[in-house]
Amino acid sequence: MDKIRAFIKDNRDVFLCYIGSKILFIVVLLLTGTSYSDVLGLFDAAHYRDIAREGYYVDGVTVFFPMIPLIMRFTGEVGLIIINQAAFIAGIYNLKKILMRVKNSETVWILAVLSVSPMAVFTSVLYTESVYFFLTVFAFRLFIEGRLPLVQGIAIGLSVLTRNTGSLLFFAVFTGYILKFIKEKQSRKRTLTDIIMCYVPASVISLIYPVFLQIRFGNWKIFMDAQYTYWIRIPSNIVRTVFISLKVIFTDEYGFDGMPDTIILFKINEALSLLFMILVIVLIIREIIRMRRIGKISVPSIVCIVYSILFMIALGMTIRDPALDCPTDSFYRYYVSLFPLYLGFSYTGKKTCQAALIVSLLLTLMTAPLFCMGSFFF
Repeated sequence: MDKIRAFIKDNRDVFLCYIGSKILFIVVLLLTGTSYSDVLGLFDAAHYRDIAREGYYVDGVTVFFPMIPLIMRFTGEVGLIIINQAAFIAGIYNLKKILMRVKNSETVWILAVLSVSPMAVFTSVLYTESVYFFLTVFAFRLFIEGRLPLVQGIAIGLSVLTRNTGSLLFFAVFTGYILKFIKEKQSRKRTLTDIIMCYVPASVISLIYPVFLQIRFGNWKIFMDAQYTYWIRIPSNIVRTVFISLKVIFTDEYGFDGMPDTIILFKINEALSLLFMILVIVLIIREIIRMRRIGKISVPSIVCIVYSILFMIALGMTIRDPALDCPTDSFYRYYVSLFPLYLGFSYTGKKTCQAALIVSLLLTLMTAPLFCMGSFFF
């Protein structure tokens, strides 16, 4: 009991940030006059519910990876909500531990930026954000601490089962291991052992879903094909995606359903997606400049940079048909669950972190009510 009290005391900032995020969510519900039960069933949650109950009954729902439906199937919706809360707290805690390694004096402000971000809303519903954020930041923490490679591999594999972008961390961390192998000549044997210990479970777990899809539908990549056939997406690349986003923002070429409010919402959504991408790029460039200035390559920084670049490229590979729908309708919520985004504030001052906190809160107050009211803006 004394250890529990000591742990809570030492991590008051983590628990206060978590409580603050839940208060913010309650405020949003009160402002919109929506019930929690109604919000729980919105958008992707409806598909997760169907998969948990019926399994993968049609190729279109294969785009939703199995971790959340599996949790819901075996624990129920209440169980998933509880697990989401535990995962969010654990995610904040692991982010704190990483920030403490770089001796950042503004740790509490960075944790607060995360806790009032739009991601905080999705941690309270039947979505992937909590579990995905925890698994990725936990796997990264174990990598930089150089311990428990087996557990690290399991976490990476489970992140892939939660969301397909987990595979990007899979490759980014492998890049880190290769750099470690090259740089640390005295410990190459241990690094090689760690790679094997990590990537055997990571690979096995990551392959579970494609193997299942091959057996069930005769096509291991049907979750990719369904993006085009079922969800009206079109192939793209990051350059084309940015160009179309700019056209949506600054022109009226795409009328969507012709309703002014819809057009305005979609313009805002595209602007947010672009701004988050620009922020990630700025943080990447700043980290490269910092490593160049000190004349030393940081393996953890390289992992974050590779992960972030792959993340942006992957998001830009498909968009919704801009003549029918918002091209990047979910991009901003993916960016806010990218843990390197918050680590990017590691070398900024208190005023910058406070400004980021205000912006993060304003974004949530602007987007969360729309989500809760069922607007196609998430």
